[in-house]
Amino acid sequence: MSYTLEVLPRFRRGAFTLFALVFVISMLLGDRGAVADALTLEPGVVLDGRQWWTPLTSLVRHPEGLGLLGVLGTLLVQWVIGSRLEGFWGAARYLIMVLVAGLLGYASSLALALVVPAVEQLSFAGPAPINVAAAVAFALVFAGETMSFGSRELSPLVLGGIAAGLALVFPMVVALVAGAPVGVAWAVLIPGAVAAVVATVFVQPWRKRENSGKVGRDRPRNQTHLRVVRTPEDMLN
Repeated sequence: MSYTLEVLPRFRRGAFTLFALVFVISMLLGDRGAVADALTLEPGVVLDGRQWWTPLTSLVRHPEGLGLLGVLGTLLVQWVIGSRLEGFWGAARYLIMVLVAGLLGYASSLALALVVPAVEQLSFAGPAPINVAAAVAFALVFAGETMSFGSRELSPLVLGGIAAGLALVFPMVVALVAGAPVGVAWAVLIPGAVAAVVATVFVQPWRKRENSGKVGRDRPRNQTHLRVVRTPEDMLN
């Protein structure tokens, strides 16, 4: 099935709220020393029983350096991809999926630090797990559709795969630029990978479903289903 993709879809409430939080916190608080440290996940600190809230706050704070580029990437993912999922699922379901995926993603860094002590010294921040989860879910939910860009067609699997790949690798680029050792920097890929798995389990692509509908159109809500009831007189004609 083919459909025409709008250049700029409607920016949905839930997806916009996520982006707004990332923008405000990253741009206004992200470089404020103690405040930035209090928002950033450091596995060693959390395992010592301090700053237990950082697996959540780190989701909305881009680190310095390439933070502006990360904010722009979050804008594109949440506007073009997240808003389409939210239009199909609804805001509550979309937010639950990406936030749970993000939290479990960053929680996995704590488990990894128990096995690889060097990970305790790394800093984890940024909405990459949220963006990866959104891109993977988008690719799986709309896998049977075909997007038309003028005279060209593109599968949502390709678009979602590209977005997920870029969001997954971006934290490692940031870590390397910040001076993290190559032998340990790979650990920042784990939260995004875990978020991708959570999104896949949430969508359950192995289950048979009815046609998902066209991307870019909202799923009908509270639609009244009409049924024609035939009388015996109708059946005789």
